Amino acid sequence: MLRSLFSGVTGLGTNSTRMDVIGNNVANVNTIGFKTSRVTFEETVSQLLRGATGPVGALGGSNPVQIGNGARLGSLDSVFTQGGIEATGVDTDLAIQGRAFFVLSDGVNSYYTRAGAFQLDGHGQLVNPTNGFVVQGFAYDRATGTFAAQPSSLRIPLGEAEPAKQTTVINYRGNLEADSEPRGSRAQSGVLYDQVGEFATSTVPLINLRADSAGVVPLVEEGDEIRFSATVNGETVSGTFAVTAGNTLADLIASLQATLNSAAGVDGITVSVSANGQVQVQSPDELGTDGAVRGLTIQALDAEGVTRDDFNSIIAMNETQKARDAGNFVEETTVYDSLGFAHVVRLDFTRVLGTNQFTWKATVDGGDTPVLVGGSGRVTFNTDGSLSGFSYDPSLGVIPTRLTIGPTSGAATPLEIELNAGTIGGFDGITLLRSATSLEATQDGFTQGSLVDFRVDRNGEVITLFSNGVTRPVGKLALADFVNPAGLLRSGDNLFQASLNSGDPLVATAGSGIEASIFSGSLEQSNVDLAREFTNMILAQRGFQASARVITTSDEVLSELLNIKR
Repeated sequence: MLRSLFSGVTGLGTNSTRMDVIGNNVANVNTIGFKTSRVTFEETVSQLLRGATGPVGALGGSNPVQIGNGARLGSLDSVFTQGGIEATGVDTDLAIQGRAFFVLSDGVNSYYTRAGAFQLDGHGQLVNPTNGFVVQGFAYDRATGTFAAQPSSLRIPLGEAEPAKQTTVINYRGNLEADSEPRGSRAQSGVLYDQVGEFATSTVPLINLRADSAGVVPLVEEGDEIRFSATVNGETVSGTFAVTAGNTLADLIASLQATLNSAAGVDGITVSVSANGQVQVQSPDELGTDGAVRGLTIQALDAEGVTRDDFNSIIAMNETQKARDAGNFVEETTVYDSLGFAHVVRLDFTRVLGTNQFTWKATVDGGDTPVLVGGSGRVTFNTDGSLSGFSYDPSLGVIPTRLTIGPTSGAATPLEIELNAGTIGGFDGITLLRSATSLEATQDGFTQGSLVDFRVDRNGEVITLFSNGVTRPVGKLALADFVNPAGLLRSGDNLFQASLNSGDPLVATAGSGIEASIFSGSLEQSNVDLAREFTNMILAQRGFQASARVITTSDEVLSELLNIKR
């Protein structure tokens, strides 16, 4: 009977412990990074009243007879399931998705936590604001471009200035419009016939010109005058031609051609008669709009000054092609000298007639900054539009390899800049395709800047942002993982420490040794499940009540036993 009393007492103790655990879990339901705990029980030593016997002959065996002496605490475990991630908008708030811990240090000991509500201290260190423990990470060495092998305290270099870096290369990308060759103007008249109804040729006398194949009335007669005028290269040119019995159509077009080519700076305009009897006027393609014939009028009048309407209507010119200049495309890029002064490099690309080729010419700051060497050249393309070559025009007998300018700002001079148009035979730089021109350029220089902000990416890399647009890594957050996280010791302040049974920490970075991601501007919430805790609370309450009932019942039985003596 005494056993039942003591068993009831152990039940009170274990269920009381269970309530303690439940109470702690519920109290921390809103504690960031908190990991819930669970308690398990086991029976205590059982008293053996009779041992087991094995089968003997025809008799079977018997089971042992034991009476238990109650329950005791088996284990109290931390449950490291993922908590919900809540966005806070605070850059220094960090949350881990996955199995890992942030590493903190007090200068002597290491601590581990899932609570990422960090802040910056007066030295720019990322710290736990509760106790000042510093977040650990792998520092970035700008000299070598590598991260340290061992973690140390991470520091954001607030107030740091990023010195200016002079430009060494400009990378050009995009397309130059393939349909960009210069064109001359084209115009043609109506169809002229001769006296036998055939298409007129250049040898046909003017007085034998007819309006159609059945025409018998001449379009012009001896004694008529033909006048013509046009605008060429911005200049008005005009002329007259007297019709005689011996004049041919070739004489007229020769006079017209000479008049059109009389404009200053113009040569090569041709006037001809086509195989189908049409007068054609064509300006050279290479002259573009400078050689274009605009507003050409040809008019015949008789001896009385009356217009020859039939001739004038047929000889009227219809434009079949508008003149255009060679495509000229511009890309302006801001570069920097050694002092951080900005300079605008402008490249003008001009199409070359008859080839897949452009000339280019560089000017800097609108001509205020001198171009010393390598200021012009050619860019050529293959028949598939890929880059064939990018060259510089010779200078003093030497072919440059870079654009060289002379800054007047007091910076180091000369400033040499490589112009990179892409891979030869490739499409990763400038191309020549049948699509709109779209050029862009990037360069590797920048002016001086100051640190204005920082961010943490998914891999835990801490990146500083400068006012000049430059970004620099500072380090990577260290994360720790354990073979047995449940074996960690709780140290308060949402911190854990390694124990003999947790195993040594594996310290690495997110995505490189540890399968986890870090979310900046977010916090991990507690993983306490209130519904489960309330259910466990009911079970603990009932278990406690039942154990108390065992004690009271055992007491009543003992009282009855004592009453036998009476």
